[in-house]
Amino acid sequence: MFKKDPSRRARQAVSHAEAVQHVAEGGVAIYWRPGCPFCSMLERGLAEDADRATWTNIWEDRDAQAFVESLNDGNATVPTVVTRDDHFVAASREQVALTRALIANSAAR
Repeated sequence: MFKKDPSRRARQAVSHAEAVQHVAEGGVAIYWRPGCPFCSMLERGLAEDADRATWTNIWEDRDAQAFVESLNDGNATVPTVVTRDDHFVAASREQVALTRALIANSAAR
């Protein structure tokens, strides 16, 4: 069982529909789930830039889970990062850095 980090802020829940709108406006959407170590790594790596992306919990939004599965060959693999032009699973330091750059350069604030 994962321990809750008391220093970690609770992230506002964003629906899949809101994430799609954010991406349409030039933003970055991140699909995640609780307990995912790669999601935690991504959030820590993004630092303050994490708040500029939308975060959608695939365990709370079945449309989000279906969307992630459609992008990842039927797998609910997270964290899945989505922009207007691309999507990828951010499971390495290089992909965390890429996500941070995409957020920094995104049109949506």
